[in-house]
Amino acid sequence: MNDLVIFDLDDTLLPVDSEFHFTKFIVSKGMLDKDLYLKKIKAFDRDYRSGNLNFNEYMKFLLFPLIGKDKKTVDDLVINFIENKKEILFDELSYDLLNKHKNEKLLIASGALDFIVKGFANFFGVKDFLGTKAEFIDNLVSGETEEEPNFDKGKLKNVKKWCNEKGFILEESTFYTDSVHDLPLVEKCKNSILVSPDDSLREYAIKNNLKIIDR
Repeated sequence: MNDLVIFDLDDTLLPVDSEFHFTKFIVSKGMLDKDLYLKKIKAFDRDYRSGNLNFNEYMKFLLFPLIGKDKKTVDDLVINFIENKKEILFDELSYDLLNKHKNEKLLIASGALDFIVKGFANFFGVKDFLGTKAEFIDNLVSGETEEEPNFDKGKLKNVKKWCNEKGFILEESTFYTDSVHDLPLVEKCKNSILVSPDDSLREYAIKNNLKIIDR
């Protein structure tokens, strides 16, 4: 069996935050008020960086303009977003990391909404992915999420479950991330590599002699 390599998505495999730019894309389509977006996104970003993010409220904000949309419409919107914003969504490191591990089993595990993660996984040709599950009722976006968010300890729980189902040993895997919110997973993996980590995770990396890649 091939070794397992796990990638966080935002600010790791991508040089940017996918949901931030997806929401900007939605604003450009007239699906969300620009002033409301700017006010809310700045507040959420501040809370995220201070460690005080209400993750469920953030997910509801992201899902709000999509309420009532069916799965195909949402998937097509994500495809359109990726195709039209390639110049800001990807950089050389995005492709270098994937190419480096092309002969290993790849998993993209992100706190982002699962349909966004799915779009990027398909673009990269990565079969397996985990994201925060958006709830669909009668094939339509409800505006809520379901199951435990794929964030912080929830991401660790979901990745462990995936590994158990697929026959991989999490503790023997390689993990790339940028965020201290992924510390529970960083501590579990034998080979955690930090990509332009935030200040808290950089401090942890230096203390624990972990490899750092700066963009």
